[in-house]
Amino acid sequence: MSAFECKIPGKWVLTGEHTVLRGGTAIALPHPDFHLKLSFLPGPEGLKIEPAEATLVIQEILDAARPHLAPGFLDSCTGTLKIQSTIPLGAGLGSSAALCVAVTRWLTHLGAKLPENPFEFAKRLEDHFHGKSSGMDIAVTSISKPILFKMDQPPEALGSKNLPRFTFHDTGLRTRTSGCVAKVEAFRSQAPQRGAEIDHLMMQATEQGLDGLRKFAEGQTDAGLQDLAGAMRSGQKCFYDWDLVPKAARELEQKLLKEGALAVKLTGAGGGGFLVALWG
Repeated sequence: MSAFECKIPGKWVLTGEHTVLRGGTAIALPHPDFHLKLSFLPGPEGLKIEPAEATLVIQEILDAARPHLAPGFLDSCTGTLKIQSTIPLGAGLGSSAALCVAVTRWLTHLGAKLPENPFEFAKRLEDHFHGKSSGMDIAVTSISKPILFKMDQPPEALGSKNLPRFTFHDTGLRTRTSGCVAKVEAFRSQAPQRGAEIDHLMMQATEQGLDGLRKFAEGQTDAGLQDLAGAMRSGQKCFYDWDLVPKAARELEQKLLKEGALAVKLTGAGGGGFLVALWG
């Protein structure tokens, strides 16, 4: 058993939230500012987790993994497991996905015989947090590159090295992804036709966002920014239609627009978390 260390980025979503659970396509990107680092130093007995506040969530993940590993394997993983993360919890920035990817890589390093490929195993661990993970957060934090994601298909790396200026702004509100997903599902059950229309708008936003990224990367700066701004406005309208934009987020959105942002959109499941702003 040897020492191990890995660093996993958080994530943010340009377009495609919620509809990705129903066959839609999403554009997801590694977060440039937030990361999680997992390090392990072997020791003689027991597993010590640092900081102590991380013990509960790590034990929950390991308990979720235990039935799928060889009997006694986790008991043989002795030493100090340290978690250092700057990814805000409950903010739609992939904190749970980063942790699940990091733990999967650690177990693989220690020689665990996973019952499936690392992506599927990490996704299985994230199900513990979300009920059923789409796999999008796992994919983008694993690849650490902008991706186009569709469930049941391999993620497509976009290769978008030249990105416009995006900034991220905390609404100060935290919520659970599962609660936001349930709210959208309830809306769709009550108004299925309207729900389908909103899904279609978000899918169109992803297509426009892809065009914007491509144009911007090719040097068509103004046209790219115009498409990206349109995509973000459409995506934000979906969040409004789903009633996932709380008052604090609306006020911050208006502040950023008055300061000159071309478009502002929630990123993640909604209900709070972070807004992303696009600037010219």
